[in-house]
Order: sequence, then structure tokens, then C-alpha cells
Amino acid sequence: MEQSVLDTLNTNQREAATNVSQHIRIIAGAGSGKTRVLMARIVYLVKEIGVYPSRILAITFTNKATNEMKERLTNLLGADAQNVRISTIHSLCVRILREDADRIGFPKSFTILDSDDQKSILNPFYKELDIEKKSFPQARALGFISSNKMNGVSPDEAMNYAVNEEQEVYASLYEKYEKRKKEMRAMDFDDLLLNGHHILNFDETVRTKWQNRLDYIHVDEFQDVDPIQYGIVRLLTGDHALLCVVGDPDQTIYTWRGASVDIILQFNKDFKNCKTIILNENYRSTQPILGASNAVIQHNKKRIEKDLFTHLPGDEKITLHACQDDNEEPLYIASLVKAHHNQGVAYSDMAVLYRSNYSSRAFERRLKEASIPYVIYGGIRFYERQEIKDALSYLKLCSYPDPDDPQQFSLDLAVLRVINQPRRGIGAKSIEQLTQEGRNRHINLLDVMRDPQTLSSATEKKCRKFVELIDNIRAKREAYSLEDYLDYILNETGYIQMLESDHEDQRLENLKELQQDIAQTLIENPDCTLESYLQDISLFTDKVSEGNTDSLLLMTVHAAKGLEFDTVYLVNFNDGVFPSARSVSEGGQSALEEERRLCYVAMTRAKKHLVISYNYGFSYLLDGPKVPSRFIKEIPKEFIRDDTKPAYQPAKKAEPVIQSTPTNRPSAKLRKGDLVIHKVYGEGVVLKVEGRVGTIAFNRKVGIKKLNVLHPSLKKA
Repeated sequence: MEQSVLDTLNTNQREAATNVSQHIRIIAGAGSGKTRVLMARIVYLVKEIGVYPSRILAITFTNKATNEMKERLTNLLGADAQNVRISTIHSLCVRILREDADRIGFPKSFTILDSDDQKSILNPFYKELDIEKKSFPQARALGFISSNKMNGVSPDEAMNYAVNEEQEVYASLYEKYEKRKKEMRAMDFDDLLLNGHHILNFDETVRTKWQNRLDYIHVDEFQDVDPIQYGIVRLLTGDHALLCVVGDPDQTIYTWRGASVDIILQFNKDFKNCKTIILNENYRSTQPILGASNAVIQHNKKRIEKDLFTHLPGDEKITLHACQDDNEEPLYIASLVKAHHNQGVAYSDMAVLYRSNYSSRAFERRLKEASIPYVIYGGIRFYERQEIKDALSYLKLCSYPDPDDPQQFSLDLAVLRVINQPRRGIGAKSIEQLTQEGRNRHINLLDVMRDPQTLSSATEKKCRKFVELIDNIRAKREAYSLEDYLDYILNETGYIQMLESDHEDQRLENLKELQQDIAQTLIENPDCTLESYLQDISLFTDKVSEGNTDSLLLMTVHAAKGLEFDTVYLVNFNDGVFPSARSVSEGGQSALEEERRLCYVAMTRAKKHLVISYNYGFSYLLDGPKVPSRFIKEIPKEFIRDDTKPAYQPAKKAEPVIQSTPTNRPSAKLRKGDLVIHKVYGEGVVLKVEGRVGTIAFNRKVGIKKLNVLHPSLKKA
């Protein structure tokens, strides 16, 4: 059996499986069959070398990967597979601690807390400290606790480092959580790693015991390990043991979770007797996709050189397409999805990949209109995200009364949603009293809050202040265009400041995308009102019907890692979006390299067809015109088929400016999607041209203007 396993391997794979006399670093390119190599290596150790199965350890990082590895190994080894130690890093730490937790002050039968248990511990502290869960969500509190713990920050230090009220609240919860957890003699998932590392590091007896049990240690997805996890692996590797790590520095995309590309790059310095083997034959993608991916990733400096190649048939080039705006792009993608599906490709074997979650918005709309079934993989639909619902609720409170709802009871849900977003100190008990009073008086919550009769004077004051805020922003409605009105509301209510103080960058990006959605709706329907927009949006907030397994997958590139598809559509490939402007501005060159690794991961998910699209137009997120991603220039033209129609190409810089001579003829010099410069308003993008009148979007402060396209103050960029 073992010989047949080796017979399926190529030369480099065979060397990686049979070299059992050195530490091994396997640099496994995308789709290069790394799991097959790991399985063959373990089979070779047991069947050919005679290593006892229990002296072999294989560490993975997800339960899914662990189960798949066990199943595959059972098919190859039979009963012997049950004795091979295959587990996640967390499960391994549990095993270590179950034997010797008493040496660090815990019972061997300590309780392991899941997320629900953690929230149960926090619950009484919310009441004790009079903290509103809506204002200080438990999930965010647990994230704060985890981040501090894994970075070695104690509760006292977290309180000292706190720079605002929110961090002080979370630091207080952190202190009480840790104290209560210690009383319970319990551990959460972070503690399993921290305590596992601690006992191996400081207790020589425990460390020696485990080192003596293991001869061969294997670590999968090694590019994703963080310093604590790597520390555990190093402490387990005794002087006699050999360590085999498998990973790809070019796919290190989780530095924000603690992973460090330097760990795999410097592995040969930590383990001197080390052999590096590169797996560069790809069994997934066609050569044009691999050639383009290789060319892009070669611009990174922090990597180990490798060039993926394949013997798979197929010479279809990457399709590159430029769209006029973010309305045309989803229409284009939807048409391709339909075409590929009609050619026999299942929806579930196609994926739309994007850099950030907010990008799903435009595609969700068009896919629904085109009756294409889709699911958001590992995420939440755009209009169902918390900040989007909050923003729409504020808009609802500022809408004109519905003639079919004279009492405006439909406002109640909106009031309940945003009454403490941001926090206004109106507690749950007061809200319950207001709701009951509304029922008794047969009026909606907003009207109850104008003149509450069952509350304390302090709470009554807070309620009237909230109503005054809503009345004031409602009074300004006619002074703003609809997309600017949303911006005004979110700033006046303090919602933007709340997210900024919490560093909720992704949620801020989602709100900018909602503003983009409103602007696009107005372009398509200039007569759109706030009421009609809200009614339109309600059509896109219903749930996907369950049970439809053949659905197009929409996901971020991060979520796509480890997956593969017949056809991949890489969308919104604009500079500032991909690569992310925020990431690059905050992280510099190292962040740009990680963005390029993300691009490499995205491209190598495709097996046969890869479509890359971007769009021109105005971006509320970037507060300026859109341009193609800089990564496009890194793809050699020999691998690209540009199917953009000539009429849709952006204006070239060398083109002359618009003539200033008056004429009655419609202008042929400016068209939708062109970038322009105005002497007063600055840079903008043309949304539409009707005769000599151009509708042009400038930056957020200027907004959308209608201008004479022949005026000398306006020229093409």
C-alpha cells in the first residue's frame, strides 16, 4: 500500500515524503498536493521505517482539517491510523493540560469554556456595573479580552492603557472575567494555548515527558502560526525528534490575527539541520492563471522563490474587464455567471471574490434581480449588517408619515434599534416602560418619548433630547441631497464618531458603501425619494431560501483561502480597494506585500476561468475617482484577454481638453465615467451627460453638481 502511495507523487513530493533524517521545511505552492504529501510521509514512516504510530504527531489548525486528515489516513493505514496523534493545536494543549494541569494550580478535570459560557460569566457583571449590552456588546468585550491576553496585557495594564470610556468598561469586564474564571478553575480557548505554552516552558518534567513521546512532528498550514503556537511546537521538539512543517509564505494573509511570515522564512535558522523542499507543480489551475499569479507575487521581497507550473490542459487567458461604474460591473458579472451556468458550470462551482465585505452590496442587488441564487460565504448579507440596519432606521425616523399608518407604529422598530446607538443611557427597563405606555396610549414610541408619563425626570430628559435630535435632523431633510443627508444624519447623531472611537473601520466602510448605493439609485432614478428608497431596500432584505445547494458563492478573499472553484470573478479590483488604502497607509511596505499575497491567493483559487473586473466612477469610500488596481500592471499582457469595449475605455491623459467655444451641438468630448478637473471643485467623475449638461460627482464636501461641460473651467483629467 505504501508503495502505491509513493507512486502517486512527483519527484519533489516523493523527497518530502521520504526524507526522514532531517528537519523538513516544505514550501507548498497553491494546489500542489501538500495534504497528499503529509499523508504519504506518515504512511512511509509507519509502513516502511517501522515508526510506532503514537510517536508521530500531526498538528492542524481547524477541526475540519483534522477530521479530513484522519479519514484519509484511515483509508491508507487502516487500524494503525487510530494511534497517530492528529489534532488541532488547541486539542493538543488540552491533552497536555489534562495530565498535568495540577502543576499550575488547576484541577486535571478543569472546565473548558466555549463562547456561550464566556458570555454567561460576563452577564452578571453587566448588571453589577450597569452596562448596556447594546452599547458594549459581549462579542466585542470578549474580543478585547482575547486580544489583550494573547498579547500579554494583564487586566491592570489594560485599564492603565485605556484611552476612552469604552476601553475602561471593557478593561473592568476583563478584570472581573479573569477573576471569576480563576475561581471556577476554568479555561477558555486562549488559556489552553497560553497555559499549554507556560507548562511546557517552565516545567521541565512535563516538557521532557512529552518530548520523549514524540519522534516525528508535522505542522500543516505553518505560514499561519503565531508566536505562541510556534513556541509550543518548538518546546515539543526534543533533541532526538524531527520536525516537518508545511506551508507557503506567499499565502500568509492572517498577520492581523497574529500570524507572522517571518516564522516560516526563518525556520531554517531555528532548526539548523534543515532541508527545504519546494512543491511547485500545481494540480488545480491552468498555466495562464499560474503564470499571472507567479508574476504578481514575484514583486514581494519577503518570500522564498518558487514558480508554479502545471501539466493540466487549458490555455484560456485571464479575462480583464473595465466597467464605467459600480452599477455596470455587477451587471457584467451577472451576465457572465448566467453564461457559464448555461455552459454547464454549477453555480456552486463559481465564486465572486472581493477584498472587503462592503463590496457585496452592488452584486447582491443585481444577482437578485437576475434570479441568480447566491449565498454570502462566512459573512452577512449587506443590508442585514448591524450598521446598515442602524443607518436605515435613522432614515426611517426621518421619513414622511405613511398615509396607511396614521399612528406611525412602523417607527417603533426603528426607535428600538437606534435609541442607544450611540449610547444615550436609556436603560432596558425604561424602554420596556415606554413600550407599555405606547400600547396603553395607542401612540408610537417616538410620540411617547415626546411626553413620557411613567419615567423618572432624568430619563424623561434623555428621551426628550433624543426626540429633539430626530426632529432637528428631520427638519434639515430638504437642505441635502439624499446621499448627503445620510452623511449628515450619521454625523449629527454621533454614530460616525462612535464607530471611529471604536476603530470600527470595516463598519465605516459599509456605511460609505450605503451612501454609494443611494447615489447610484439616484443616478438610475433621479426622482427617487427617501420613502421610495426605503421601500426598494426592503425587497433586498428577505432571507435566502434554505435548501438550495447550487448557489453562487460571494466571499472575501480571506474566506476563500483553502477553497477552489472552476470559475472565479475577482471584482472591485480598484486601487484603494485592492490593495486596501487603509492597510497600506497604516502598514507601509509590509502591508502592501500582504495585500499582494491576498491577490495571489485570490487568483490561485481559480481552476479554469479567472475574470478580473474593476470600475471607474466616484467612490464615497475613497472620496474621489476610482482607478484600476496597481496589481493589474504586474500581470504580463501575454496572460490577459481584455474584453472591455473600446467605447468604455477611460479617457487618456494625452487627449485635449474640451473646447470652450460655445456650440449648440451635444458634447462628444465627455462621456459617463470620464475623470475631470474643475478649477474650483477639483477632481470629479462624470455620472452622465445630457447635451451640454453634465452631472458630475466631486468629493464629499462638494457633492454632485450639474455643470456646462463646454465651460473652460472644466477639463478632462
